[in-house]
Amino acid sequence: MKSFISGVLLAAGESKRFADHPPKQLLELQGEPLIHLMARRALASGLSEVIVVLGYQAEVMRQLLSDLPILVVCNEDYASGQSSSVRAGLHAVHASASAALFLPVDQPFLSTEVLDQLIGAHEEGAARITLPGYRERRGSPVLFDRTLFPVLAAITGDEGGRQILEDHREEIRIVALDSEDPLLDIDTPEQYRRLLGKQ
Repeated sequence: MKSFISGVLLAAGESKRFADHPPKQLLELQGEPLIHLMARRALASGLSEVIVVLGYQAEVMRQLLSDLPILVVCNEDYASGQSSSVRAGLHAVHASASAALFLPVDQPFLSTEVLDQLIGAHEEGAARITLPGYRERRGSPVLFDRTLFPVLAAITGDEGGRQILEDHREEIRIVALDSEDPLLDIDTPEQYRRLLGKQ
């Protein structure tokens, strides 16, 4: 029987390094805003539901997502750091979910296929944490088993789930990728321009 796995797209940040540009959620890739592209890819995967956590410019983002069958959650406390968005998304996860996959909004080459690889790896084994890796590099998205939800609900600051990964490093399953591209993220306008050249 297929597991009920929730997807939580973290899209509440202010993109402070994009002060003179649109927030990175609104950057376009192949003519589509990044937030819409990532939500659409999540919906096309084997995830049982997709929750999008909004914060900065929430109404603008909400309008962009209005054509998609997602659950939108607004994190009023988004300025306090990513952990507040993790908690907001976790609170909205369906009661029957066996796990939750937390997705970044700024990895434009993160495909539906990679999401399905992570879901499949979780369903195959007993690892409490599943994440992608390429050679020595590990990255997002990260899938957490329900047994770790209480620990996730207690995180604070801007570290997201990093401390949990450190504390549970013996319980991590790494899905090996064929390329580093799905792990590449956009932190600065310069990185965005470089990534545009790769599409």
